[in-house]
Amino acid sequence: MNYQSTNKLFRLQVIKLEQTCHFELSWGQGKTLAADLAYPLSLSVSYADWHKAYLEYYQNQNLRGRVPKSGSGKITKNWQALLREAEAKLSSAFHDWLRSGQLYEIRQTIADAAKAQPTSAHYWVDILLTYNCHELACLPWEAWEINTSLSAGGTIRLARVPSKVRNSTTSPVARKARVLAILGDEKGLNFKEETQVLRSLSQIAEVEFCGWQEGKDNSQLKEKIAKKISDRQGWDILFFAGHSNETALTGGELNIAPGVSLSIKELEPYLHEARSHGLQFAIFNSCDGISIAESLINLGLPQVVVMREPIHNDVAQEFLVQFLQSLTQYQDVHSALLDACAFLKEKKQLTYPSAYLIPSLFRHPEAPLFRLEPFGLWHSVKNWLPTKREAFWLSAFLLLSLIPPVQDLLLESRLLLQAVYRQAVVGEKATASPLLLVKIDNKSLQADKVELVKEKYLDYSYLARILAELTKRKAEVVGVDYILDKDKEQPEASQKLKEAVDIAVQQETWLVWGADEEDTLGVSANIASLQQTMVGDIRSYHWYMELPKQNCTKTCPFAYLLALSETLLNSDTANLPKPEESRTDFRTSVVNFNPGNNEQVSFLHKLRLSANFLFWFPPIIDYALPPEQVYTTISACELLGSCESEATEELTNFLPPIVMIVPGGYQEAGVVEGGEDNALPPLPIAFWRGAAGWKDFWDGKPSFTGGETHGYMVYQYLHQHLVIMIPSFLLVLFAAGLGKGLILLIRSHPEPRQVWLIRFAIATIIYTMISLQVYLSLAVVFPLFWPLVTVGNYLRLGLKD
Repeated sequence: MNYQSTNKLFRLQVIKLEQTCHFELSWGQGKTLAADLAYPLSLSVSYADWHKAYLEYYQNQNLRGRVPKSGSGKITKNWQALLREAEAKLSSAFHDWLRSGQLYEIRQTIADAAKAQPTSAHYWVDILLTYNCHELACLPWEAWEINTSLSAGGTIRLARVPSKVRNSTTSPVARKARVLAILGDEKGLNFKEETQVLRSLSQIAEVEFCGWQEGKDNSQLKEKIAKKISDRQGWDILFFAGHSNETALTGGELNIAPGVSLSIKELEPYLHEARSHGLQFAIFNSCDGISIAESLINLGLPQVVVMREPIHNDVAQEFLVQFLQSLTQYQDVHSALLDACAFLKEKKQLTYPSAYLIPSLFRHPEAPLFRLEPFGLWHSVKNWLPTKREAFWLSAFLLLSLIPPVQDLLLESRLLLQAVYRQAVVGEKATASPLLLVKIDNKSLQADKVELVKEKYLDYSYLARILAELTKRKAEVVGVDYILDKDKEQPEASQKLKEAVDIAVQQETWLVWGADEEDTLGVSANIASLQQTMVGDIRSYHWYMELPKQNCTKTCPFAYLLALSETLLNSDTANLPKPEESRTDFRTSVVNFNPGNNEQVSFLHKLRLSANFLFWFPPIIDYALPPEQVYTTISACELLGSCESEATEELTNFLPPIVMIVPGGYQEAGVVEGGEDNALPPLPIAFWRGAAGWKDFWDGKPSFTGGETHGYMVYQYLHQHLVIMIPSFLLVLFAAGLGKGLILLIRSHPEPRQVWLIRFAIATIIYTMISLQVYLSLAVVFPLFWPLVTVGNYLRLGLKD
């Protein structure tokens, strides 16, 4: 079983001393309001008139109690009309009394609390009423309209508490609900409909019947009922239907068979045992139940529903049907009682006048309200299924999370946040970069007076000069981020480049040329032979690593070949492939070479086997790393010594293991016209570049080159730094599960909207910080935006319901 707490609880004590009533309202921690109010004689007269009319109207009908008849029993008056008039007078006298100016502060305090609550059916302002005399107990306190407009909204409700409560309640037992239905003396009554509606609970509760059966020996009926109540399996709900009456000393009396009655006093030890086994709620669908309810609450039972006056048989059945209908919809017992009374008032008032005033809920002040909860696997699953509204929003978020431009935008922002976090936590570390980018930039083109062939293509003789210089400085691995297929348009320059390549090969420099292997664009055979050099695919997606596929037979990423080449050369392994001696495809020899026990080479080899897995969890290019840590840059003219150098003396004299010759941002760079090699700097790169980077970003200046993208990938391959991206749609689904759980939690533990919003804000901060640290420590990217939006939307829906 589960319980639903209320958001605001008031305790109202009314003490009648002679003709004065003392009202005391208490709430919170020691807050109280008090007022004294005269008890009007007119109210006593109005109640007596109503009570007489009520009994006269129903006395010849089947009532579940002993009602004294007046006269011969012949109805000579229109008691229905008289009852309506008496009810109106009682209601007027009752509300006039409670609308007195002395009670203004008490009414206003309760009304203000109701106004402050979220407009949700899950939030109530509860009033626990205690009184000191039977005269007050008989009044219809449940009909008190504290504030007419608010009462219409259904946010204020009143339950009764005995003036003296001796025993504490016990915790519920986690199980499928168990209901014991005791059917008493059926003389003049009919329990058929009640039996049917109770049996209908079988899908969500175990229901057992016990009681008088006509034609059978009922000499041991008292013992049988007592034994059943104290069953060790326990009960959650105790139900009684039949005749009952008030008694002064025995706590109320139940007529269990013709001529046989059982008092609450006699049942007390068995009820104690039932309470210890989990009994949480009782409903007595019989007459005059005030003393019964007070006795049971004193025994520690959490809640009891009774009829304060004699009740017509059909009214009792109508009430039970509506009450159980709401209870099976998992409403708490107070909400179920209000629904049943509203039905009697709105639908049955013409047939059964004043019937809606009779039912009352008595509560133990320490016990939260009881309600049935779904039990079993299917009910658990059903609770977690999305509603139509939830499914709509979930589908929208899933669809949006799969749109590539949206993914890119959110990833870019995520990397910016990660870069800021890294700067704050790690700071800047001076580490030697394994990669040098030789940039052929506008500065170099001007300093070395290089003119583009046909105003687009780089003069290959300039590449020859750069390669010769790198060979002279004993570069180990050189990558050329150019597609050199225009040898026929510049034959002399191509010949110079070929000569530089031959010298580099002779000195065992490993060369990797850029290529578009999908369109079979690569280095011309008139420049370099693929038996001594390699080609790598330079196509790349701006945000994700290019991974080797199909064992690099058809295509192999440019950055991967550079990293693999340097790793093999640095492995101190004999029998490495040598460019000058190679007579087969050099790339195949390099890719298939296995030096044995080398962790870094094994890592690069395994990447080719993990392509299918990494397709679903794609590694991203980690722009959250500062560029200075990833690569060092130098202008080509600085390398050649033809312009003033800004490079350090160490870089001038010693080359890093890998050198890439890359376009340095001149406008014509790229395979097609328009400078496709140049792009707007990603947000994290703009952050790392500082003021100049942000200026380029906001001015829309394409100052980030493809060579720098390859530089990041080479670094990540070398350092086994694969940053795995958890797909947003997976976390949206996970967040939807959390969100659904949040809705269920809100429903079972209603609290003010501000409390849930503060909790969500705190959870957002915690999740963000954990996500940032997990990225930094484990190289796993947990998306932020869509999961938080999904959970936030569920929170919105939960607070709106």
